[in-house]
Amino acid sequence: MWTLRALRLGMLLTPILPAGAGYAICRLVGLALLCLNREARRAVLDNQCHVAPGASRRTLYRRALGVFTTVVMNYYDLLRLSTVDRDRLLHLLEVEGQEHLEGAFAAGRGAIILSAHLGNFGVVAQYPGALGRPAVLVVEHVHPEPLFQFMARLRSALGIGVIPPGRQAALPILRLLRNDGVLILAGDRDVLHRGMRVEFFGRPASLPTGPVELAARTGTPLIPAYTVRLSSRRSLVRIAAPLELARTGDKEADLRDNTMRMARTLERMIASAPGQWAVLQRIWQEDAETENAYSSPASITR
Repeated sequence: MWTLRALRLGMLLTPILPAGAGYAICRLVGLALLCLNREARRAVLDNQCHVAPGASRRTLYRRALGVFTTVVMNYYDLLRLSTVDRDRLLHLLEVEGQEHLEGAFAAGRGAIILSAHLGNFGVVAQYPGALGRPAVLVVEHVHPEPLFQFMARLRSALGIGVIPPGRQAALPILRLLRNDGVLILAGDRDVLHRGMRVEFFGRPASLPTGPVELAARTGTPLIPAYTVRLSSRRSLVRIAAPLELARTGDKEADLRDNTMRMARTLERMIASAPGQWAVLQRIWQEDAETENAYSSPASITR
């Protein structure tokens, strides 16, 4: 419950705290979490080892610090959403590849955005809504329930819908796509533990199959898009051409092929800014490489 209490306190302080001071505090909190949260530190270092297996200890810790700082800044930016209107949000974003999104809209079948928890994911997910498009973000149903509801209210500040994954999400998603809306999915975490093990940065990891399954069944374009922070306040959004999916008629083979294609796409996203990959959970559950080698925060100075 400490997360919820901290967010509620932050909600009270954010309107009166200068943004520069807020981001400075975020950096300090990120450093404190790196040093104090042993379990999350090990998970982040393990993830970074897989992304860059030849990186030095110092590089790994520098990137891990970036991850923790990114996570804290993302929470802070969600708190600030209530003070930012749509025009201001668009001003804070630089967008590359807008034509790919426009092409999907022209087809009239909506769009499925495939992304990773990279950069300022939560706020930039507001981008389709800021353009006036109906949009839904699928997010992990965190516990306790009051925390999930509080986070959902923050994320929906500019009108975007928020739903947890699972069977109960099927009807709202289909309704959204029929209305030419935008569905935003992160493919880099298998939060329901129902995914498929495929090669991810050279080692097997379980990734969700939902994005490619949904795109294949509905015919909706699956558009890779991600964000990286250019500074504390500004972000770059990169939108790519729709992912080409295998459609041979062999459902099992196509699913594996398409999940592997998704994995390659996610690798390119994450490799562009590994220190902003805001995931505090171990992705490679059965292959922990940093359990002993990088467990001490003192390594950051080596």
